[in-house]
Amino acid sequence: MVNKQKLADIIQWGLSTVIVLVVGFVLSMFFFKLDLTEEKRHTLTSATQDMLEEIDDKVFIRVYLHGELDAKWTRLEKAVKERLDEFKDVNDLVEYEFIDIYESGDERTISENTDALYEQGLRFTNDYKNKKGAEGSKIIWPCAMINYKGNSLPVQFYKSENSYAQEKIESSINISINNLEYEMASRIRELLRVRKPSVAFLEGHRELTEVETASWTRSLAESYDVTAVTIDGQVSALTDKAEQQKYRTPKYDLLIVAKPTEAFSLKDKIILDQYIMSGGKVMWLVDPMTTDLDSLKMRQQTMALSNEIGISDMLFDYGVKLNRDLVLDFQSDLIVLDAGRNGEQRNWQPFSWYFAPVILSGSESHPISSNLDPIRFDFVSSMDFVGNNPDVEKTALLKSSELSKIQKAPVRVNTSIVNFDISYFEESKTNNRNLAVLLEGEFESNFRGRLNDSLAKSPEFAFKEKSLKTSMIVISDGDLARNPVVVTRDGSEIPRELGWDNNSRRVIFDNKDFLMNCANYLLNEEALVSLRSRSIELRQLNPQKRENEGQFWTTMNMILPLLVVLVFGIVVVWLKNRYYTRV
Repeated sequence: MVNKQKLADIIQWGLSTVIVLVVGFVLSMFFFKLDLTEEKRHTLTSATQDMLEEIDDKVFIRVYLHGELDAKWTRLEKAVKERLDEFKDVNDLVEYEFIDIYESGDERTISENTDALYEQGLRFTNDYKNKKGAEGSKIIWPCAMINYKGNSLPVQFYKSENSYAQEKIESSINISINNLEYEMASRIRELLRVRKPSVAFLEGHRELTEVETASWTRSLAESYDVTAVTIDGQVSALTDKAEQQKYRTPKYDLLIVAKPTEAFSLKDKIILDQYIMSGGKVMWLVDPMTTDLDSLKMRQQTMALSNEIGISDMLFDYGVKLNRDLVLDFQSDLIVLDAGRNGEQRNWQPFSWYFAPVILSGSESHPISSNLDPIRFDFVSSMDFVGNNPDVEKTALLKSSELSKIQKAPVRVNTSIVNFDISYFEESKTNNRNLAVLLEGEFESNFRGRLNDSLAKSPEFAFKEKSLKTSMIVISDGDLARNPVVVTRDGSEIPRELGWDNNSRRVIFDNKDFLMNCANYLLNEEALVSLRSRSIELRQLNPQKRENEGQFWTTMNMILPLLVVLVFGIVVVWLKNRYYTRV
């Protein structure tokens, strides 16, 4: 009886094992997961899934983050593989391989491989180490090359070329993991395009120079065809008209007006207005006030006056009023000023510079401005929504803080304002003023009923009184797009990254990402905006607890599973013995 029972147990155990192995083998053939995270960090956005479903030919991705890597880089490599598996699960035309360029061990071959990667636009990272008192570095290639229908594009997972502090590397890798879906999906999206959208920077009214917008322009050029255009009274500067067409069509998908300081002629205004009426998109970065910074540097004071460039009436008709004022915000950047002598040396100290508001975006705001790092303004004015056109939707993108005030033109700008404290802003505050706004819909022409009949009825000019459905963004600070420029001894100009902070000597402001979101949105690429604005909270361990309790929890993680298995085994044996004893 006992032998038969043992044989039945063995058979039952064998069948159970076979069933488990078969189920495990079948499940291993499918990519399956449950995403229980609050922000769904392991789930692709619907925009990415839709894009992947459009792929009709093989997308092959060669990843060069592979080989003998430290744990932090292995974590990034694993995250890349998981994302690619998710891509492949949506569309099996996505294929990939991981390549270790150091695998051969031959220095000449490795050198040729690294040169080839660099020529393709891929960039390495120096991983500095300090082990057993010896300093050294290893070159890491946290990047990949994506190929589709004979075209290729590079993608960088980690974008810092030099990393010295381990804490900085860990933080940057966390950010890289957060951005993996955006980096890869945006590159694949570019390869799927039939045509690159065109972006034009307006010139001819003393706008920001090419070197002053170099940082933003470089980022735009990664996805769009970027050029410069001058209107100069030419009807066909911004639009085209074929013989069979009744109206003109835009030459450019997006026009950027970056800090004009010279008045627009009447002809240029009409041509610009009709570009918008034909459905053209515009980003306006304009200064309602002008400030002489040289006087401020030399005499610690200056006057801010109205900047009359002749486009305020156009924007008013479109739905926004540029106010002749300056916004002062308690939430501001710092300025370093001479606080007097300190012995034989000057005492340079940082003070809050209220003329440079630092705006914090909220996660509940519009996707263009959500989940961004602080955005820095400089001598910015406020704006109000005006008009009652039911066909235009108006949205505030960025506002001043609750502790902000306005000073109306003319404004005396004096460094003595740094001596004011919070009480100054708590009295008669004019908080939450619009600094950047989005207008969407069908706009009425600023020249409706104002043109003579010969021009209004000209078939070549093809005047339109109301626009096609279009959109524009108005930012009341042209310097938002200006990157710092370093002048070398030989007189050459070198642009720094947009968002650079001279006090901390690094990029800390998110001006460029905000501007890129604006451009992506106006170019109908809401998918990129949603991906870039997606936030994944990185929940760091408490460093003090990790130091004090780390060894305990490490030991528990090793012993507890063994104890569970041991207790389970003892209980099973006890129950079986009790059962057979009764039998």
